[in-house]
Amino acid sequence: MKTEAPPPQAQSPLSAAELAELEATLLPALERHHLRLLAHSLRSLQAIAAHQPAGALPGHDAMRAWASQQPALADSPRFQEVLVEQLEAAGGQLQQLAAALGRAPLALELGDLIAAACDHPHRDSPSPRPNTPVSEIHSESIADALSFFRLSCGRWRSQRSSHHLLHRRAEAGGSFIEVVEISSSDPRLIAIAELHGENPAGLVGGCRVTWNASMAWDKAGEAHEGESVFGLIPTDELGRSGLLLRDRGYAETAPVAGHFAMDERDGLLLTTGYETMASLERFSFAGPNVRLRTSTVEGLSNTASFCVETRLLDSPQPGSPAPGQETVSEQPLSPLGW
Repeated sequence: MKTEAPPPQAQSPLSAAELAELEATLLPALERHHLRLLAHSLRSLQAIAAHQPAGALPGHDAMRAWASQQPALADSPRFQEVLVEQLEAAGGQLQQLAAALGRAPLALELGDLIAAACDHPHRDSPSPRPNTPVSEIHSESIADALSFFRLSCGRWRSQRSSHHLLHRRAEAGGSFIEVVEISSSDPRLIAIAELHGENPAGLVGGCRVTWNASMAWDKAGEAHEGESVFGLIPTDELGRSGLLLRDRGYAETAPVAGHFAMDERDGLLLTTGYETMASLERFSFAGPNVRLRTSTVEGLSNTASFCVETRLLDSPQPGSPAPGQETVSEQPLSPLGW
């Protein structure tokens, strides 16, 4: 079966001068990538809302209509859906920033985004209790990495846009993810720590993650699914950085150890080094039930991806199959698989 080729990229709504201004910031590379995506979304939303009240965000239908009218996306409805979800998530971030500044979301300018990205000190706050409802927790209250993973527990629907840098093409995809917390005394985590030569007493907890996904370039019957268990061993007193130990890798089947670190904006950075590649991912919450992820992979295959992940609040029926469940594929979907 012939695979679907992704559409060519449309011309950026950001000028060369604006792109240069973004690159001139002292933010880390992944932070700049996120800032570019947010600035790109701001300009796109401003174009969509050109004929409605000044500064107001456009609705879902207006975004869909705009995406369907883009020549580069005309033959790729799946990519249109991913783009609309990205714009909606970005709109939520812009709304939060605008509220703090006392302005309308689309009245923001590039300088506002840069200032917010470069001046966001971490606010010390207590770690949320394990049973605290997710709806009561905001990004400012994420004190350590374990708290971040607790917020990530649940079922998620992820929409992904992956950019293959060598081929200069983009590929859309989606996945369903389930994250379950595991206590530090769980035999699986103790075994993983011992496997990596680490003291199990340093474990603070971990998660079991299962995923099922598909990408636009998949052949007929091809899918990506798997399961992994990982544990956290902090190396600082605040629990904001340390080792992430997994029972298996995604670029390689052997067990792998990576590193985690919380940045000044309470985003979670995960880095993993393999023999043939290195990966860096940043996770952040745009709201209690929306998570954003940017990732880069450098090595034999260089890619950059952006994901919008939405929490599924409905509970599955007992015995029902996972959404989108298909045949297992050995090909990794991403460095972390979920």
